[in-house]
Amino acid sequence: MRRVALLTHSFADAYNGRPDRIFGGGLERYLYDLCGVLREMGVHPEIHQLSFSGDFHTEVEGIEVFGHPCTPETAPSVFEGMADQTGAPVIYASFIWHRIRYRPGSLGICHGISWDRADLPAVEKEEVIRAVQGALDQLERIVSVDSHFITFCRSTCVYEDEKKIVVLPNAVDTRRYRPDPAARRPGLVRVLYPRRISWERGIIPMMVAADEILDRYPQTVVEFVGEAVNGSPVAEAFFLWMEHHPHRQRIEHRVLSFEQMPEAYRRADIAVIPSIFSEGTSYACLEALSSGTAVVAANVGGLNDLILDGYNGLLVAPDPDVLAEAVGRCIREPGLRRELGRRGRETALVFDKKRWRSHWRAILEEWTALGAG
Repeated sequence: MRRVALLTHSFADAYNGRPDRIFGGGLERYLYDLCGVLREMGVHPEIHQLSFSGDFHTEVEGIEVFGHPCTPETAPSVFEGMADQTGAPVIYASFIWHRIRYRPGSLGICHGISWDRADLPAVEKEEVIRAVQGALDQLERIVSVDSHFITFCRSTCVYEDEKKIVVLPNAVDTRRYRPDPAARRPGLVRVLYPRRISWERGIIPMMVAADEILDRYPQTVVEFVGEAVNGSPVAEAFFLWMEHHPHRQRIEHRVLSFEQMPEAYRRADIAVIPSIFSEGTSYACLEALSSGTAVVAANVGGLNDLILDGYNGLLVAPDPDVLAEAVGRCIREPGLRRELGRRGRETALVFDKKRWRSHWRAILEEWTALGAG
């Protein structure tokens, strides 16, 4: 059977020493779905990933996974070397922003600009430009999940082939993620944060906004549904905040599997996507839209490709006060929530997963490395 190697920094949960399970993030979800497309084509996918918890070789959800030990300092060189340890055609599924050597004829994926931070030093941003230029020079094609990467490349890099970058937004299974108004409790407003407990996903502004929301609106519950990296400073801060909060009884935290997530969206009245940087066409945003849940999103990265402010969601700066006011508006105006949810569902249908799978299959069929394999 033909094989394809997908190189990534994360798939199995090497963060918490649990390589027997898939880590619950958007990148991992994307790779799981892409492996499904490959298997439908009769191709055996193997995933090679960085690991901060030692070497491993396992199978997760029927996918062969190799963990390559590294440290933060050695991660770029280890990532580069993973391609040398497989004889299969390679898809570089992350690390586009690092200067590495790519195997000729390979594909790359950009899951969102991760360097879109106003406070990032200019010297680091210049290094990213050189790294992305190297990827453009060496890779056969780069698939981007949003329009911001192609705009970045056109404005900072030099390349002649306009087909070099393929914009293919993320997708949602609109049959699984569907509205169910009966799942919501009358008299209660459930505010959902369906993200990892991490800095870039906006957990800090969400916590600050939640303070105000819980104080001002006694009919609200704020639910955090997402993975945490145990022992990380941001996770420690979150759990301490939750434990000692004066409204602790109205704060919930759960970690749900991919299969359990649809119910979380159906129960929620408002979903908040408060990313502060490094965001593509967010799965969480798409799933909330598809579920008919009113969305408040930060105007960061690929979220700007999904939300039209005031039409299918509220698009605001990733500032705690602004987020709290937007959520408060949705709490005070149930008619607005319903209208945003209805239009969100209509929007999601354009991003149905069937279309995404069909587009990826076409990309893979045209990929010369796979055709030769």
